[in-house]
Amino acid sequence: MKIAIPTESGKISPHFGRCEKFVIVEIEDGKIKNKEIVENPASGGMHGVGTTAASIIGNYNVNALITQNIGPKVYNVFKQLGIEVYKCNTTSIDECVKLFLEGKLEKFE
Repeated sequence: MKIAIPTESGKISPHFGRCEKFVIVEIEDGKIKNKEIVENPASGGMHGVGTTAASIIGNYNVNALITQNIGPKVYNVFKQLGIEVYKCNTTSIDECVKLFLEGKLEKFE
């Protein structure tokens, strides 16, 4: 399983489409197997940055996204791609992954 997390300065970004980077976390047997950092080329854009960033994430075959907030257009892109979206209120990447693995994150609906 792969999880994408929007980040900025090593913490979860409050702005999905305008985040600096994404961390792609690969989970195997309930543990972190690998982390990959992916630049967000849409971060400096003016319009449509969220849907562009969602399309980029879709290319990495992720199963889930963990974010603090997400707009309805971007949520619909993830829904069409079959990627589940979870809300995490902390800014710690490791804490959000831990909560995800424990089944303690709320899904966006």
